[in-house]
Amino acid sequence: MRSRDHAAALGGILVCLALALLLYHSLAGGTLLSANPYDSYALQAENWLAGCNYIAGGENYPWLELAIYQGRYYHSFPPVPVLWMLPWVLFCGSAAAVPSNLTIALLALVSACGCYLCCARAGFSPAAASCLTLFVSLGSNAFWLSTSGGVWFTAQILGLCLALWGLFFAQRDTALSTVLASLCMALAVGCRPFYAVLLAVWLARMAWSYARAGCWKKLLPALLPAALAAACMMGYNLARFGNPLEFGHNYLPEFTRAADGQFSFTYLAGNLANLLRPVTLDSTLQLHFEVFNGFLFFVANPLFLLGVLRGVAVLFRREPQTYLPPLPSRGWLIAGICLLLTLATCMHRTLGGWQFGARYLVDLFPWVLLWFLSRPDWQPRTGAWTLCGAAILFNLYGAVYMLQT
Repeated sequence: MRSRDHAAALGGILVCLALALLLYHSLAGGTLLSANPYDSYALQAENWLAGCNYIAGGENYPWLELAIYQGRYYHSFPPVPVLWMLPWVLFCGSAAAVPSNLTIALLALVSACGCYLCCARAGFSPAAASCLTLFVSLGSNAFWLSTSGGVWFTAQILGLCLALWGLFFAQRDTALSTVLASLCMALAVGCRPFYAVLLAVWLARMAWSYARAGCWKKLLPALLPAALAAACMMGYNLARFGNPLEFGHNYLPEFTRAADGQFSFTYLAGNLANLLRPVTLDSTLQLHFEVFNGFLFFVANPLFLLGVLRGVAVLFRREPQTYLPPLPSRGWLIAGICLLLTLATCMHRTLGGWQFGARYLVDLFPWVLLWFLSRPDWQPRTGAWTLCGAAILFNLYGAVYMLQT
């Protein structure tokens, strides 16, 4: 019965998410099967298949963020999503024929599966697992990201997807599960580099556990896939830019012209302020918010608000942890890591550019989920479901609103 209940709940979520994406693209003019002009991952996959590690004729794509190095144009983002696009380019025949918006919609569905299964494996009820999965998939900026197969959004959704599946596999202690967890988390780094913190904390936890037990050999399934993935990505960077840590962003014209470069403390205060810009109502009850570099982060991503409210309840009730997640999950530690990653993100010259909400903070969802996993007895009550419904409505509204901007 319990397995059937979980299957039914997950199936219902996937149907609703798929329907929401279908309806969105219908409002957008029937674009679900369309190619996306900003899908430079498919373009790089096409060039890989032609034997090029650069973008041939890159000068013909002035709207793309291409790095210019020694007279050639290079894809300027971490390369793992290119692997996802390779079979699509092979099947469709060219980058221009790839249905980019469909590819990211499928990633959104797989990501929702990963979130739900993490909760189910930890022992959540179908209702609680559904609530958290809805917050992550439909009730956050992840939904708007899932509507467009552009390079920026593909990297974020695939990175989130891989991180969530990495956590799912890490919840089992078998050699195969460990290998898959290591591979997923390492590949997530190849989508969004700050997932390196997630991988590093997991590996440190594994090393500490096996050191206490005197079983160092058991660490190999965790180390080898991550090391292999890192070596491949660093070798790729070295072959292109002569630097194993350079994936191209520093050679983008916007950063080569910037006085303070790509990352700087000078950007920190302004970007932090952007994450706190309010959503307001005027005298006619019209909503107003910024569409460049973010607005109040917990309004766009109420999962953070749910986490804070749940944390206060846990503190006052002194609820103990009843499940040991694969990574440390103390509230103060999770909050500290999220704060540090937010500060590091805010040191970037931009905070995501044109967007609804605060899309960069979607990368923190696996950390918030980790904290919830430590207390799987939680049952969402009226307040949580009301906040979930409001989150979904606001993000559906936001996705449609962005069609007009």
